[in-house]
Amino acid sequence: MIEPTTSRDFIVRPATADDRPAVEALLRQAGLPLDGLDEQFGEQYAVADSDGRIVGAEGIERHGTSGLLRSAVVDEAWRGRGVGDLLTSDRLAWARQTGLRDVWLLTTTAATYFPRFGFTRADRGAASPALQRSREFASACPASATAMRLRLDDPGDVS
Repeated sequence: MIEPTTSRDFIVRPATADDRPAVEALLRQAGLPLDGLDEQFGEQYAVADSDGRIVGAEGIERHGTSGLLRSAVVDEAWRGRGVGDLLTSDRLAWARQTGLRDVWLLTTTAATYFPRFGFTRADRGAASPALQRSREFASACPASATAMRLRLDDPGDVS
C-alpha cells in the first residue's frame, strides 16, 4: 500500500468512495471526461486532501498489464503548489508496486508536463488491445489527443 504523502498544505492519500463526488466536480470544472470513472474509481485513484477538501485527484485504470493515467486534475486555486507532481509520483509508485509494465496517457493540454516523469510521445496504435478498448482510448478522448507512454519494465527507466 502506498503511504500518504504530505505537504505543508495537503496530503495525498488513496481515494475512498466518499471522495467520488468531489473528484467528479473537479473533473467537470476542468472540462475533463467522466467516461469510465464509475467502473475504475477506487484504490487506483489518489486524492490531494487539504483539511477535508479535495483539491486534486489522479488515477490509473488497469487494462491487463498496462495502466492508463487519467483524471489528473488540480483545483485552479491550488495549481503551482506541487499538488499535481505529488499525485503523479504517487500514482506511478502505485503502478510499479502493482506490477504494471507501462502507463499510458492521452492529453490535449499537458504534453509538455508529463515528460518530467519519463513519459514520451507514442503512437496510439502501439497500445495494447485491452487499453485501446478502454473508454478513454475508444471514445472519451479525441483522436487528436497526444498519446504518451512510460515503460515501467525498462531497466533504463530511473524515474
